[in-house]
Amino acid sequence: MPDHRIRKSREWGAVHMKAKPTNKQFQLELEHMANELREEIGNGTFPANSFLPSESALAKRFQLSNKSIRKGIEKLVEEGLIVKIPRVGNRVNVQRPSVTLTLACSYSIERDFQLRRLLDDFHQQYPWIRVTTVQYSDTPQFSEDGGNGQADVIALDSTQFQQLTEENRHSMLEPLTGSEEAFPFLNEAFRKDGRQYVLPAIFSPIVLCYNRSHFKECGLPEPHGGWTWDDLAQNAVKLSENGNRFGFCFHILSENRWPLFLLQSGERFQWDGAVLRDLRHSRLLEGMKLGKQIIHNRDIFPLYLSENNNDINRLFMEGKVSMVLISYMGLNDFRDTGLDYDLSPLPYMHEPRTLVVAIGFGMNKYTRNKEEARLLIDYFASRRTQEIIRRITLSLPAMQQIEEPAEPELQPPSRYGMYREIISSYRMHSELNLPWALNQVLAGQLKAYWADLLDEEKLCDSLIEKLSVRETERAHS
Repeated sequence: MPDHRIRKSREWGAVHMKAKPTNKQFQLELEHMANELREEIGNGTFPANSFLPSESALAKRFQLSNKSIRKGIEKLVEEGLIVKIPRVGNRVNVQRPSVTLTLACSYSIERDFQLRRLLDDFHQQYPWIRVTTVQYSDTPQFSEDGGNGQADVIALDSTQFQQLTEENRHSMLEPLTGSEEAFPFLNEAFRKDGRQYVLPAIFSPIVLCYNRSHFKECGLPEPHGGWTWDDLAQNAVKLSENGNRFGFCFHILSENRWPLFLLQSGERFQWDGAVLRDLRHSRLLEGMKLGKQIIHNRDIFPLYLSENNNDINRLFMEGKVSMVLISYMGLNDFRDTGLDYDLSPLPYMHEPRTLVVAIGFGMNKYTRNKEEARLLIDYFASRRTQEIIRRITLSLPAMQQIEEPAEPELQPPSRYGMYREIISSYRMHSELNLPWALNQVLAGQLKAYWADLLDEEKLCDSLIEKLSVRETERAHS
């Protein structure tokens, strides 16, 4: 065959042999088609009782096969937007009645998710559903009448779900189907008796965050995964020497900070029935001592009465401290600041361990709007939304394979992707083998210990007495 004919043959093949799309690409194309049609139904392009264009016309428009178009149409049928009329076509359903959902969440959810932007996007897809938010500070309340004031959808973190399960209130949530694309340990954090009650949406380990400029100024190498707490203290002393800042600070009272030192001990609380075993000579006590040593070290740690983690983040942004403990959600406070910072794994005691926290969405079992509530929960867990979260926040999406780049103004640190490399070090609060109801009792005794109102001997005696009494009461309640 002449060369020019061979070239023509190859060129024809290059044009006409379209690579088979990956499963991810296929899902994105289907989602794009469904979103376009939803929007056109919502804005009246296809009014109620009108028919969508034929499947072949839609296939040509969206560059999909007829079979793929049918799959997308089935999704809209499930949502009640259209009705399939055999041998006639796909008719737009009569105008759906407006539904208002109530989403219960903590005050930080807006920052962690850019919630208002997500809810605006949700409303574009489902124009008949409005979402209002109500805040709660502890755990949401449920009642079987599903009456006014009840949340339809609830944002819960992993500790709140632990509390619900220990109080046997998780049954107030509707069982859901877990997401196979989420990190397995996140699904597990919201599972009980083999059932999924919350779909994870974001998560974070607690990590070390440091000011790179301060390290350069002092001629110090930046932190790395091999740091112990002694390494941190030695470097923090040098960072504090100019007198205008301190080397290290964190909000010790946070339930996502002080338990770190107990988890890093590698031990769990042990019980003889409802009686706590003595902590003397234990690694757990070592962890408590280490936390106290750090916050009492005036060479590195300021005498600063912080109210919350936001106070510490503010000190860091002002350059008054060089290193802090932070979650990826907390990094959202640094957007648009131009701060020269980076991340490192948490320093450790005996082996690298850190606390991981997950946030997800569950459905009130007694909601009167189950269909719409399920749409909202599925929305937060969908690939589309997970990619939006990755693009507009520094929070970590629960879905494993998200490659969407962050918006430039977010200025993610160079070691942002470090979280994947330290997954083996992740631990949940529940691994301490301490019922969540006793958490505040333990924190209260530790506060007295940190303030030198209790020595180690009295702390151990007090913990046996107070935790055992509460556990006995809890067991009989």
